[in-house]
Amino acid sequence: MSFASDVKKELALVKPEKECCGLSELCGLYASMGSLSLLGRGRVNVQLINENYASCRRAYTLLVQTLRVTPQIHYVDSARFGGVRKCVLTLGPVHSPVLLSALGMMEKKADGTYAFRSATPRLSLTRLCCMKAFLRGIMMGGGTMSNPDQGYHLELPCRDSDTQAMIAKSMQRVGLPIKLGARREHTFLYLKQSDQIVDFLTAIGAHNSVMYIEDLRVKRQVMSTVNRAMNCDSANLQKQMNASDRQIAAIQQLVDSQKLATLPPSLQEIALVRLNNPSISLAELGALLDPPIGKSGVNHRMRRLMTYTDPLEQEDNP
Repeated sequence: MSFASDVKKELALVKPEKECCGLSELCGLYASMGSLSLLGRGRVNVQLINENYASCRRAYTLLVQTLRVTPQIHYVDSARFGGVRKCVLTLGPVHSPVLLSALGMMEKKADGTYAFRSATPRLSLTRLCCMKAFLRGIMMGGGTMSNPDQGYHLELPCRDSDTQAMIAKSMQRVGLPIKLGARREHTFLYLKQSDQIVDFLTAIGAHNSVMYIEDLRVKRQVMSTVNRAMNCDSANLQKQMNASDRQIAAIQQLVDSQKLATLPPSLQEIALVRLNNPSISLAELGALLDPPIGKSGVNHRMRRLMTYTDPLEQEDNP
């Protein structure tokens, strides 16, 4: 199961804040997974189609609880994409006008008949809670999201300009940017920043998914810190080894030229300790001296020792 499916499964369990939020969520579900068929003589037929069962179960529940209409359920198997099975919720000519009039797509006249107004939902979204519910319906009906383990990318489908405007308005209200994309003549709004995706999922109620993403982000941050520390330690160790090689080469030059015995005792001592301990640090060298001295003292003696060597000869005989 994909991460997007887990998100939709979680969203299907979110309880609408208010009664108006149920209709707003239905609006988002219809805008992303609904289809309308004209049967003639003013009759219409509505279907909500999706391969995600949690989304279809949510649509069924909202239709029953919010509008008191019960859709028929059947399944359609497709040979494409490895045999995808889709769930189809159908509202016949009797119940379809109830949903469409609630979404502002049809208008009930005085004689009890319905007049067709729009092919797209025209529900007025004014409250913040309703806008969040609408975005939740859009996400469940057609939203996609990559697995956070592989990257951050979330898309919300826009079937038409009216739906795009409703999504954009709702995104702005919850403080999210509007980024528009297109693929094969299909328009969508998308988010690619992890912070923005977390804010979006928080707004629509997917709190468990947010916790998963935050946990993953913390783990990545810790691993990045550990890697930087390891790289820094490795670079410091390499720097230390290079300095040790230069020191040993200089000391060996003094030994070969018989100059070491003419140097002050403190320099002879540090030279012999370095020759016997080529891989230890300056601080560790200082601890082996008698009496012990600090890192700065060892560094000072090493610089003095290097002044007695011939740099050109040291380069010729590393």
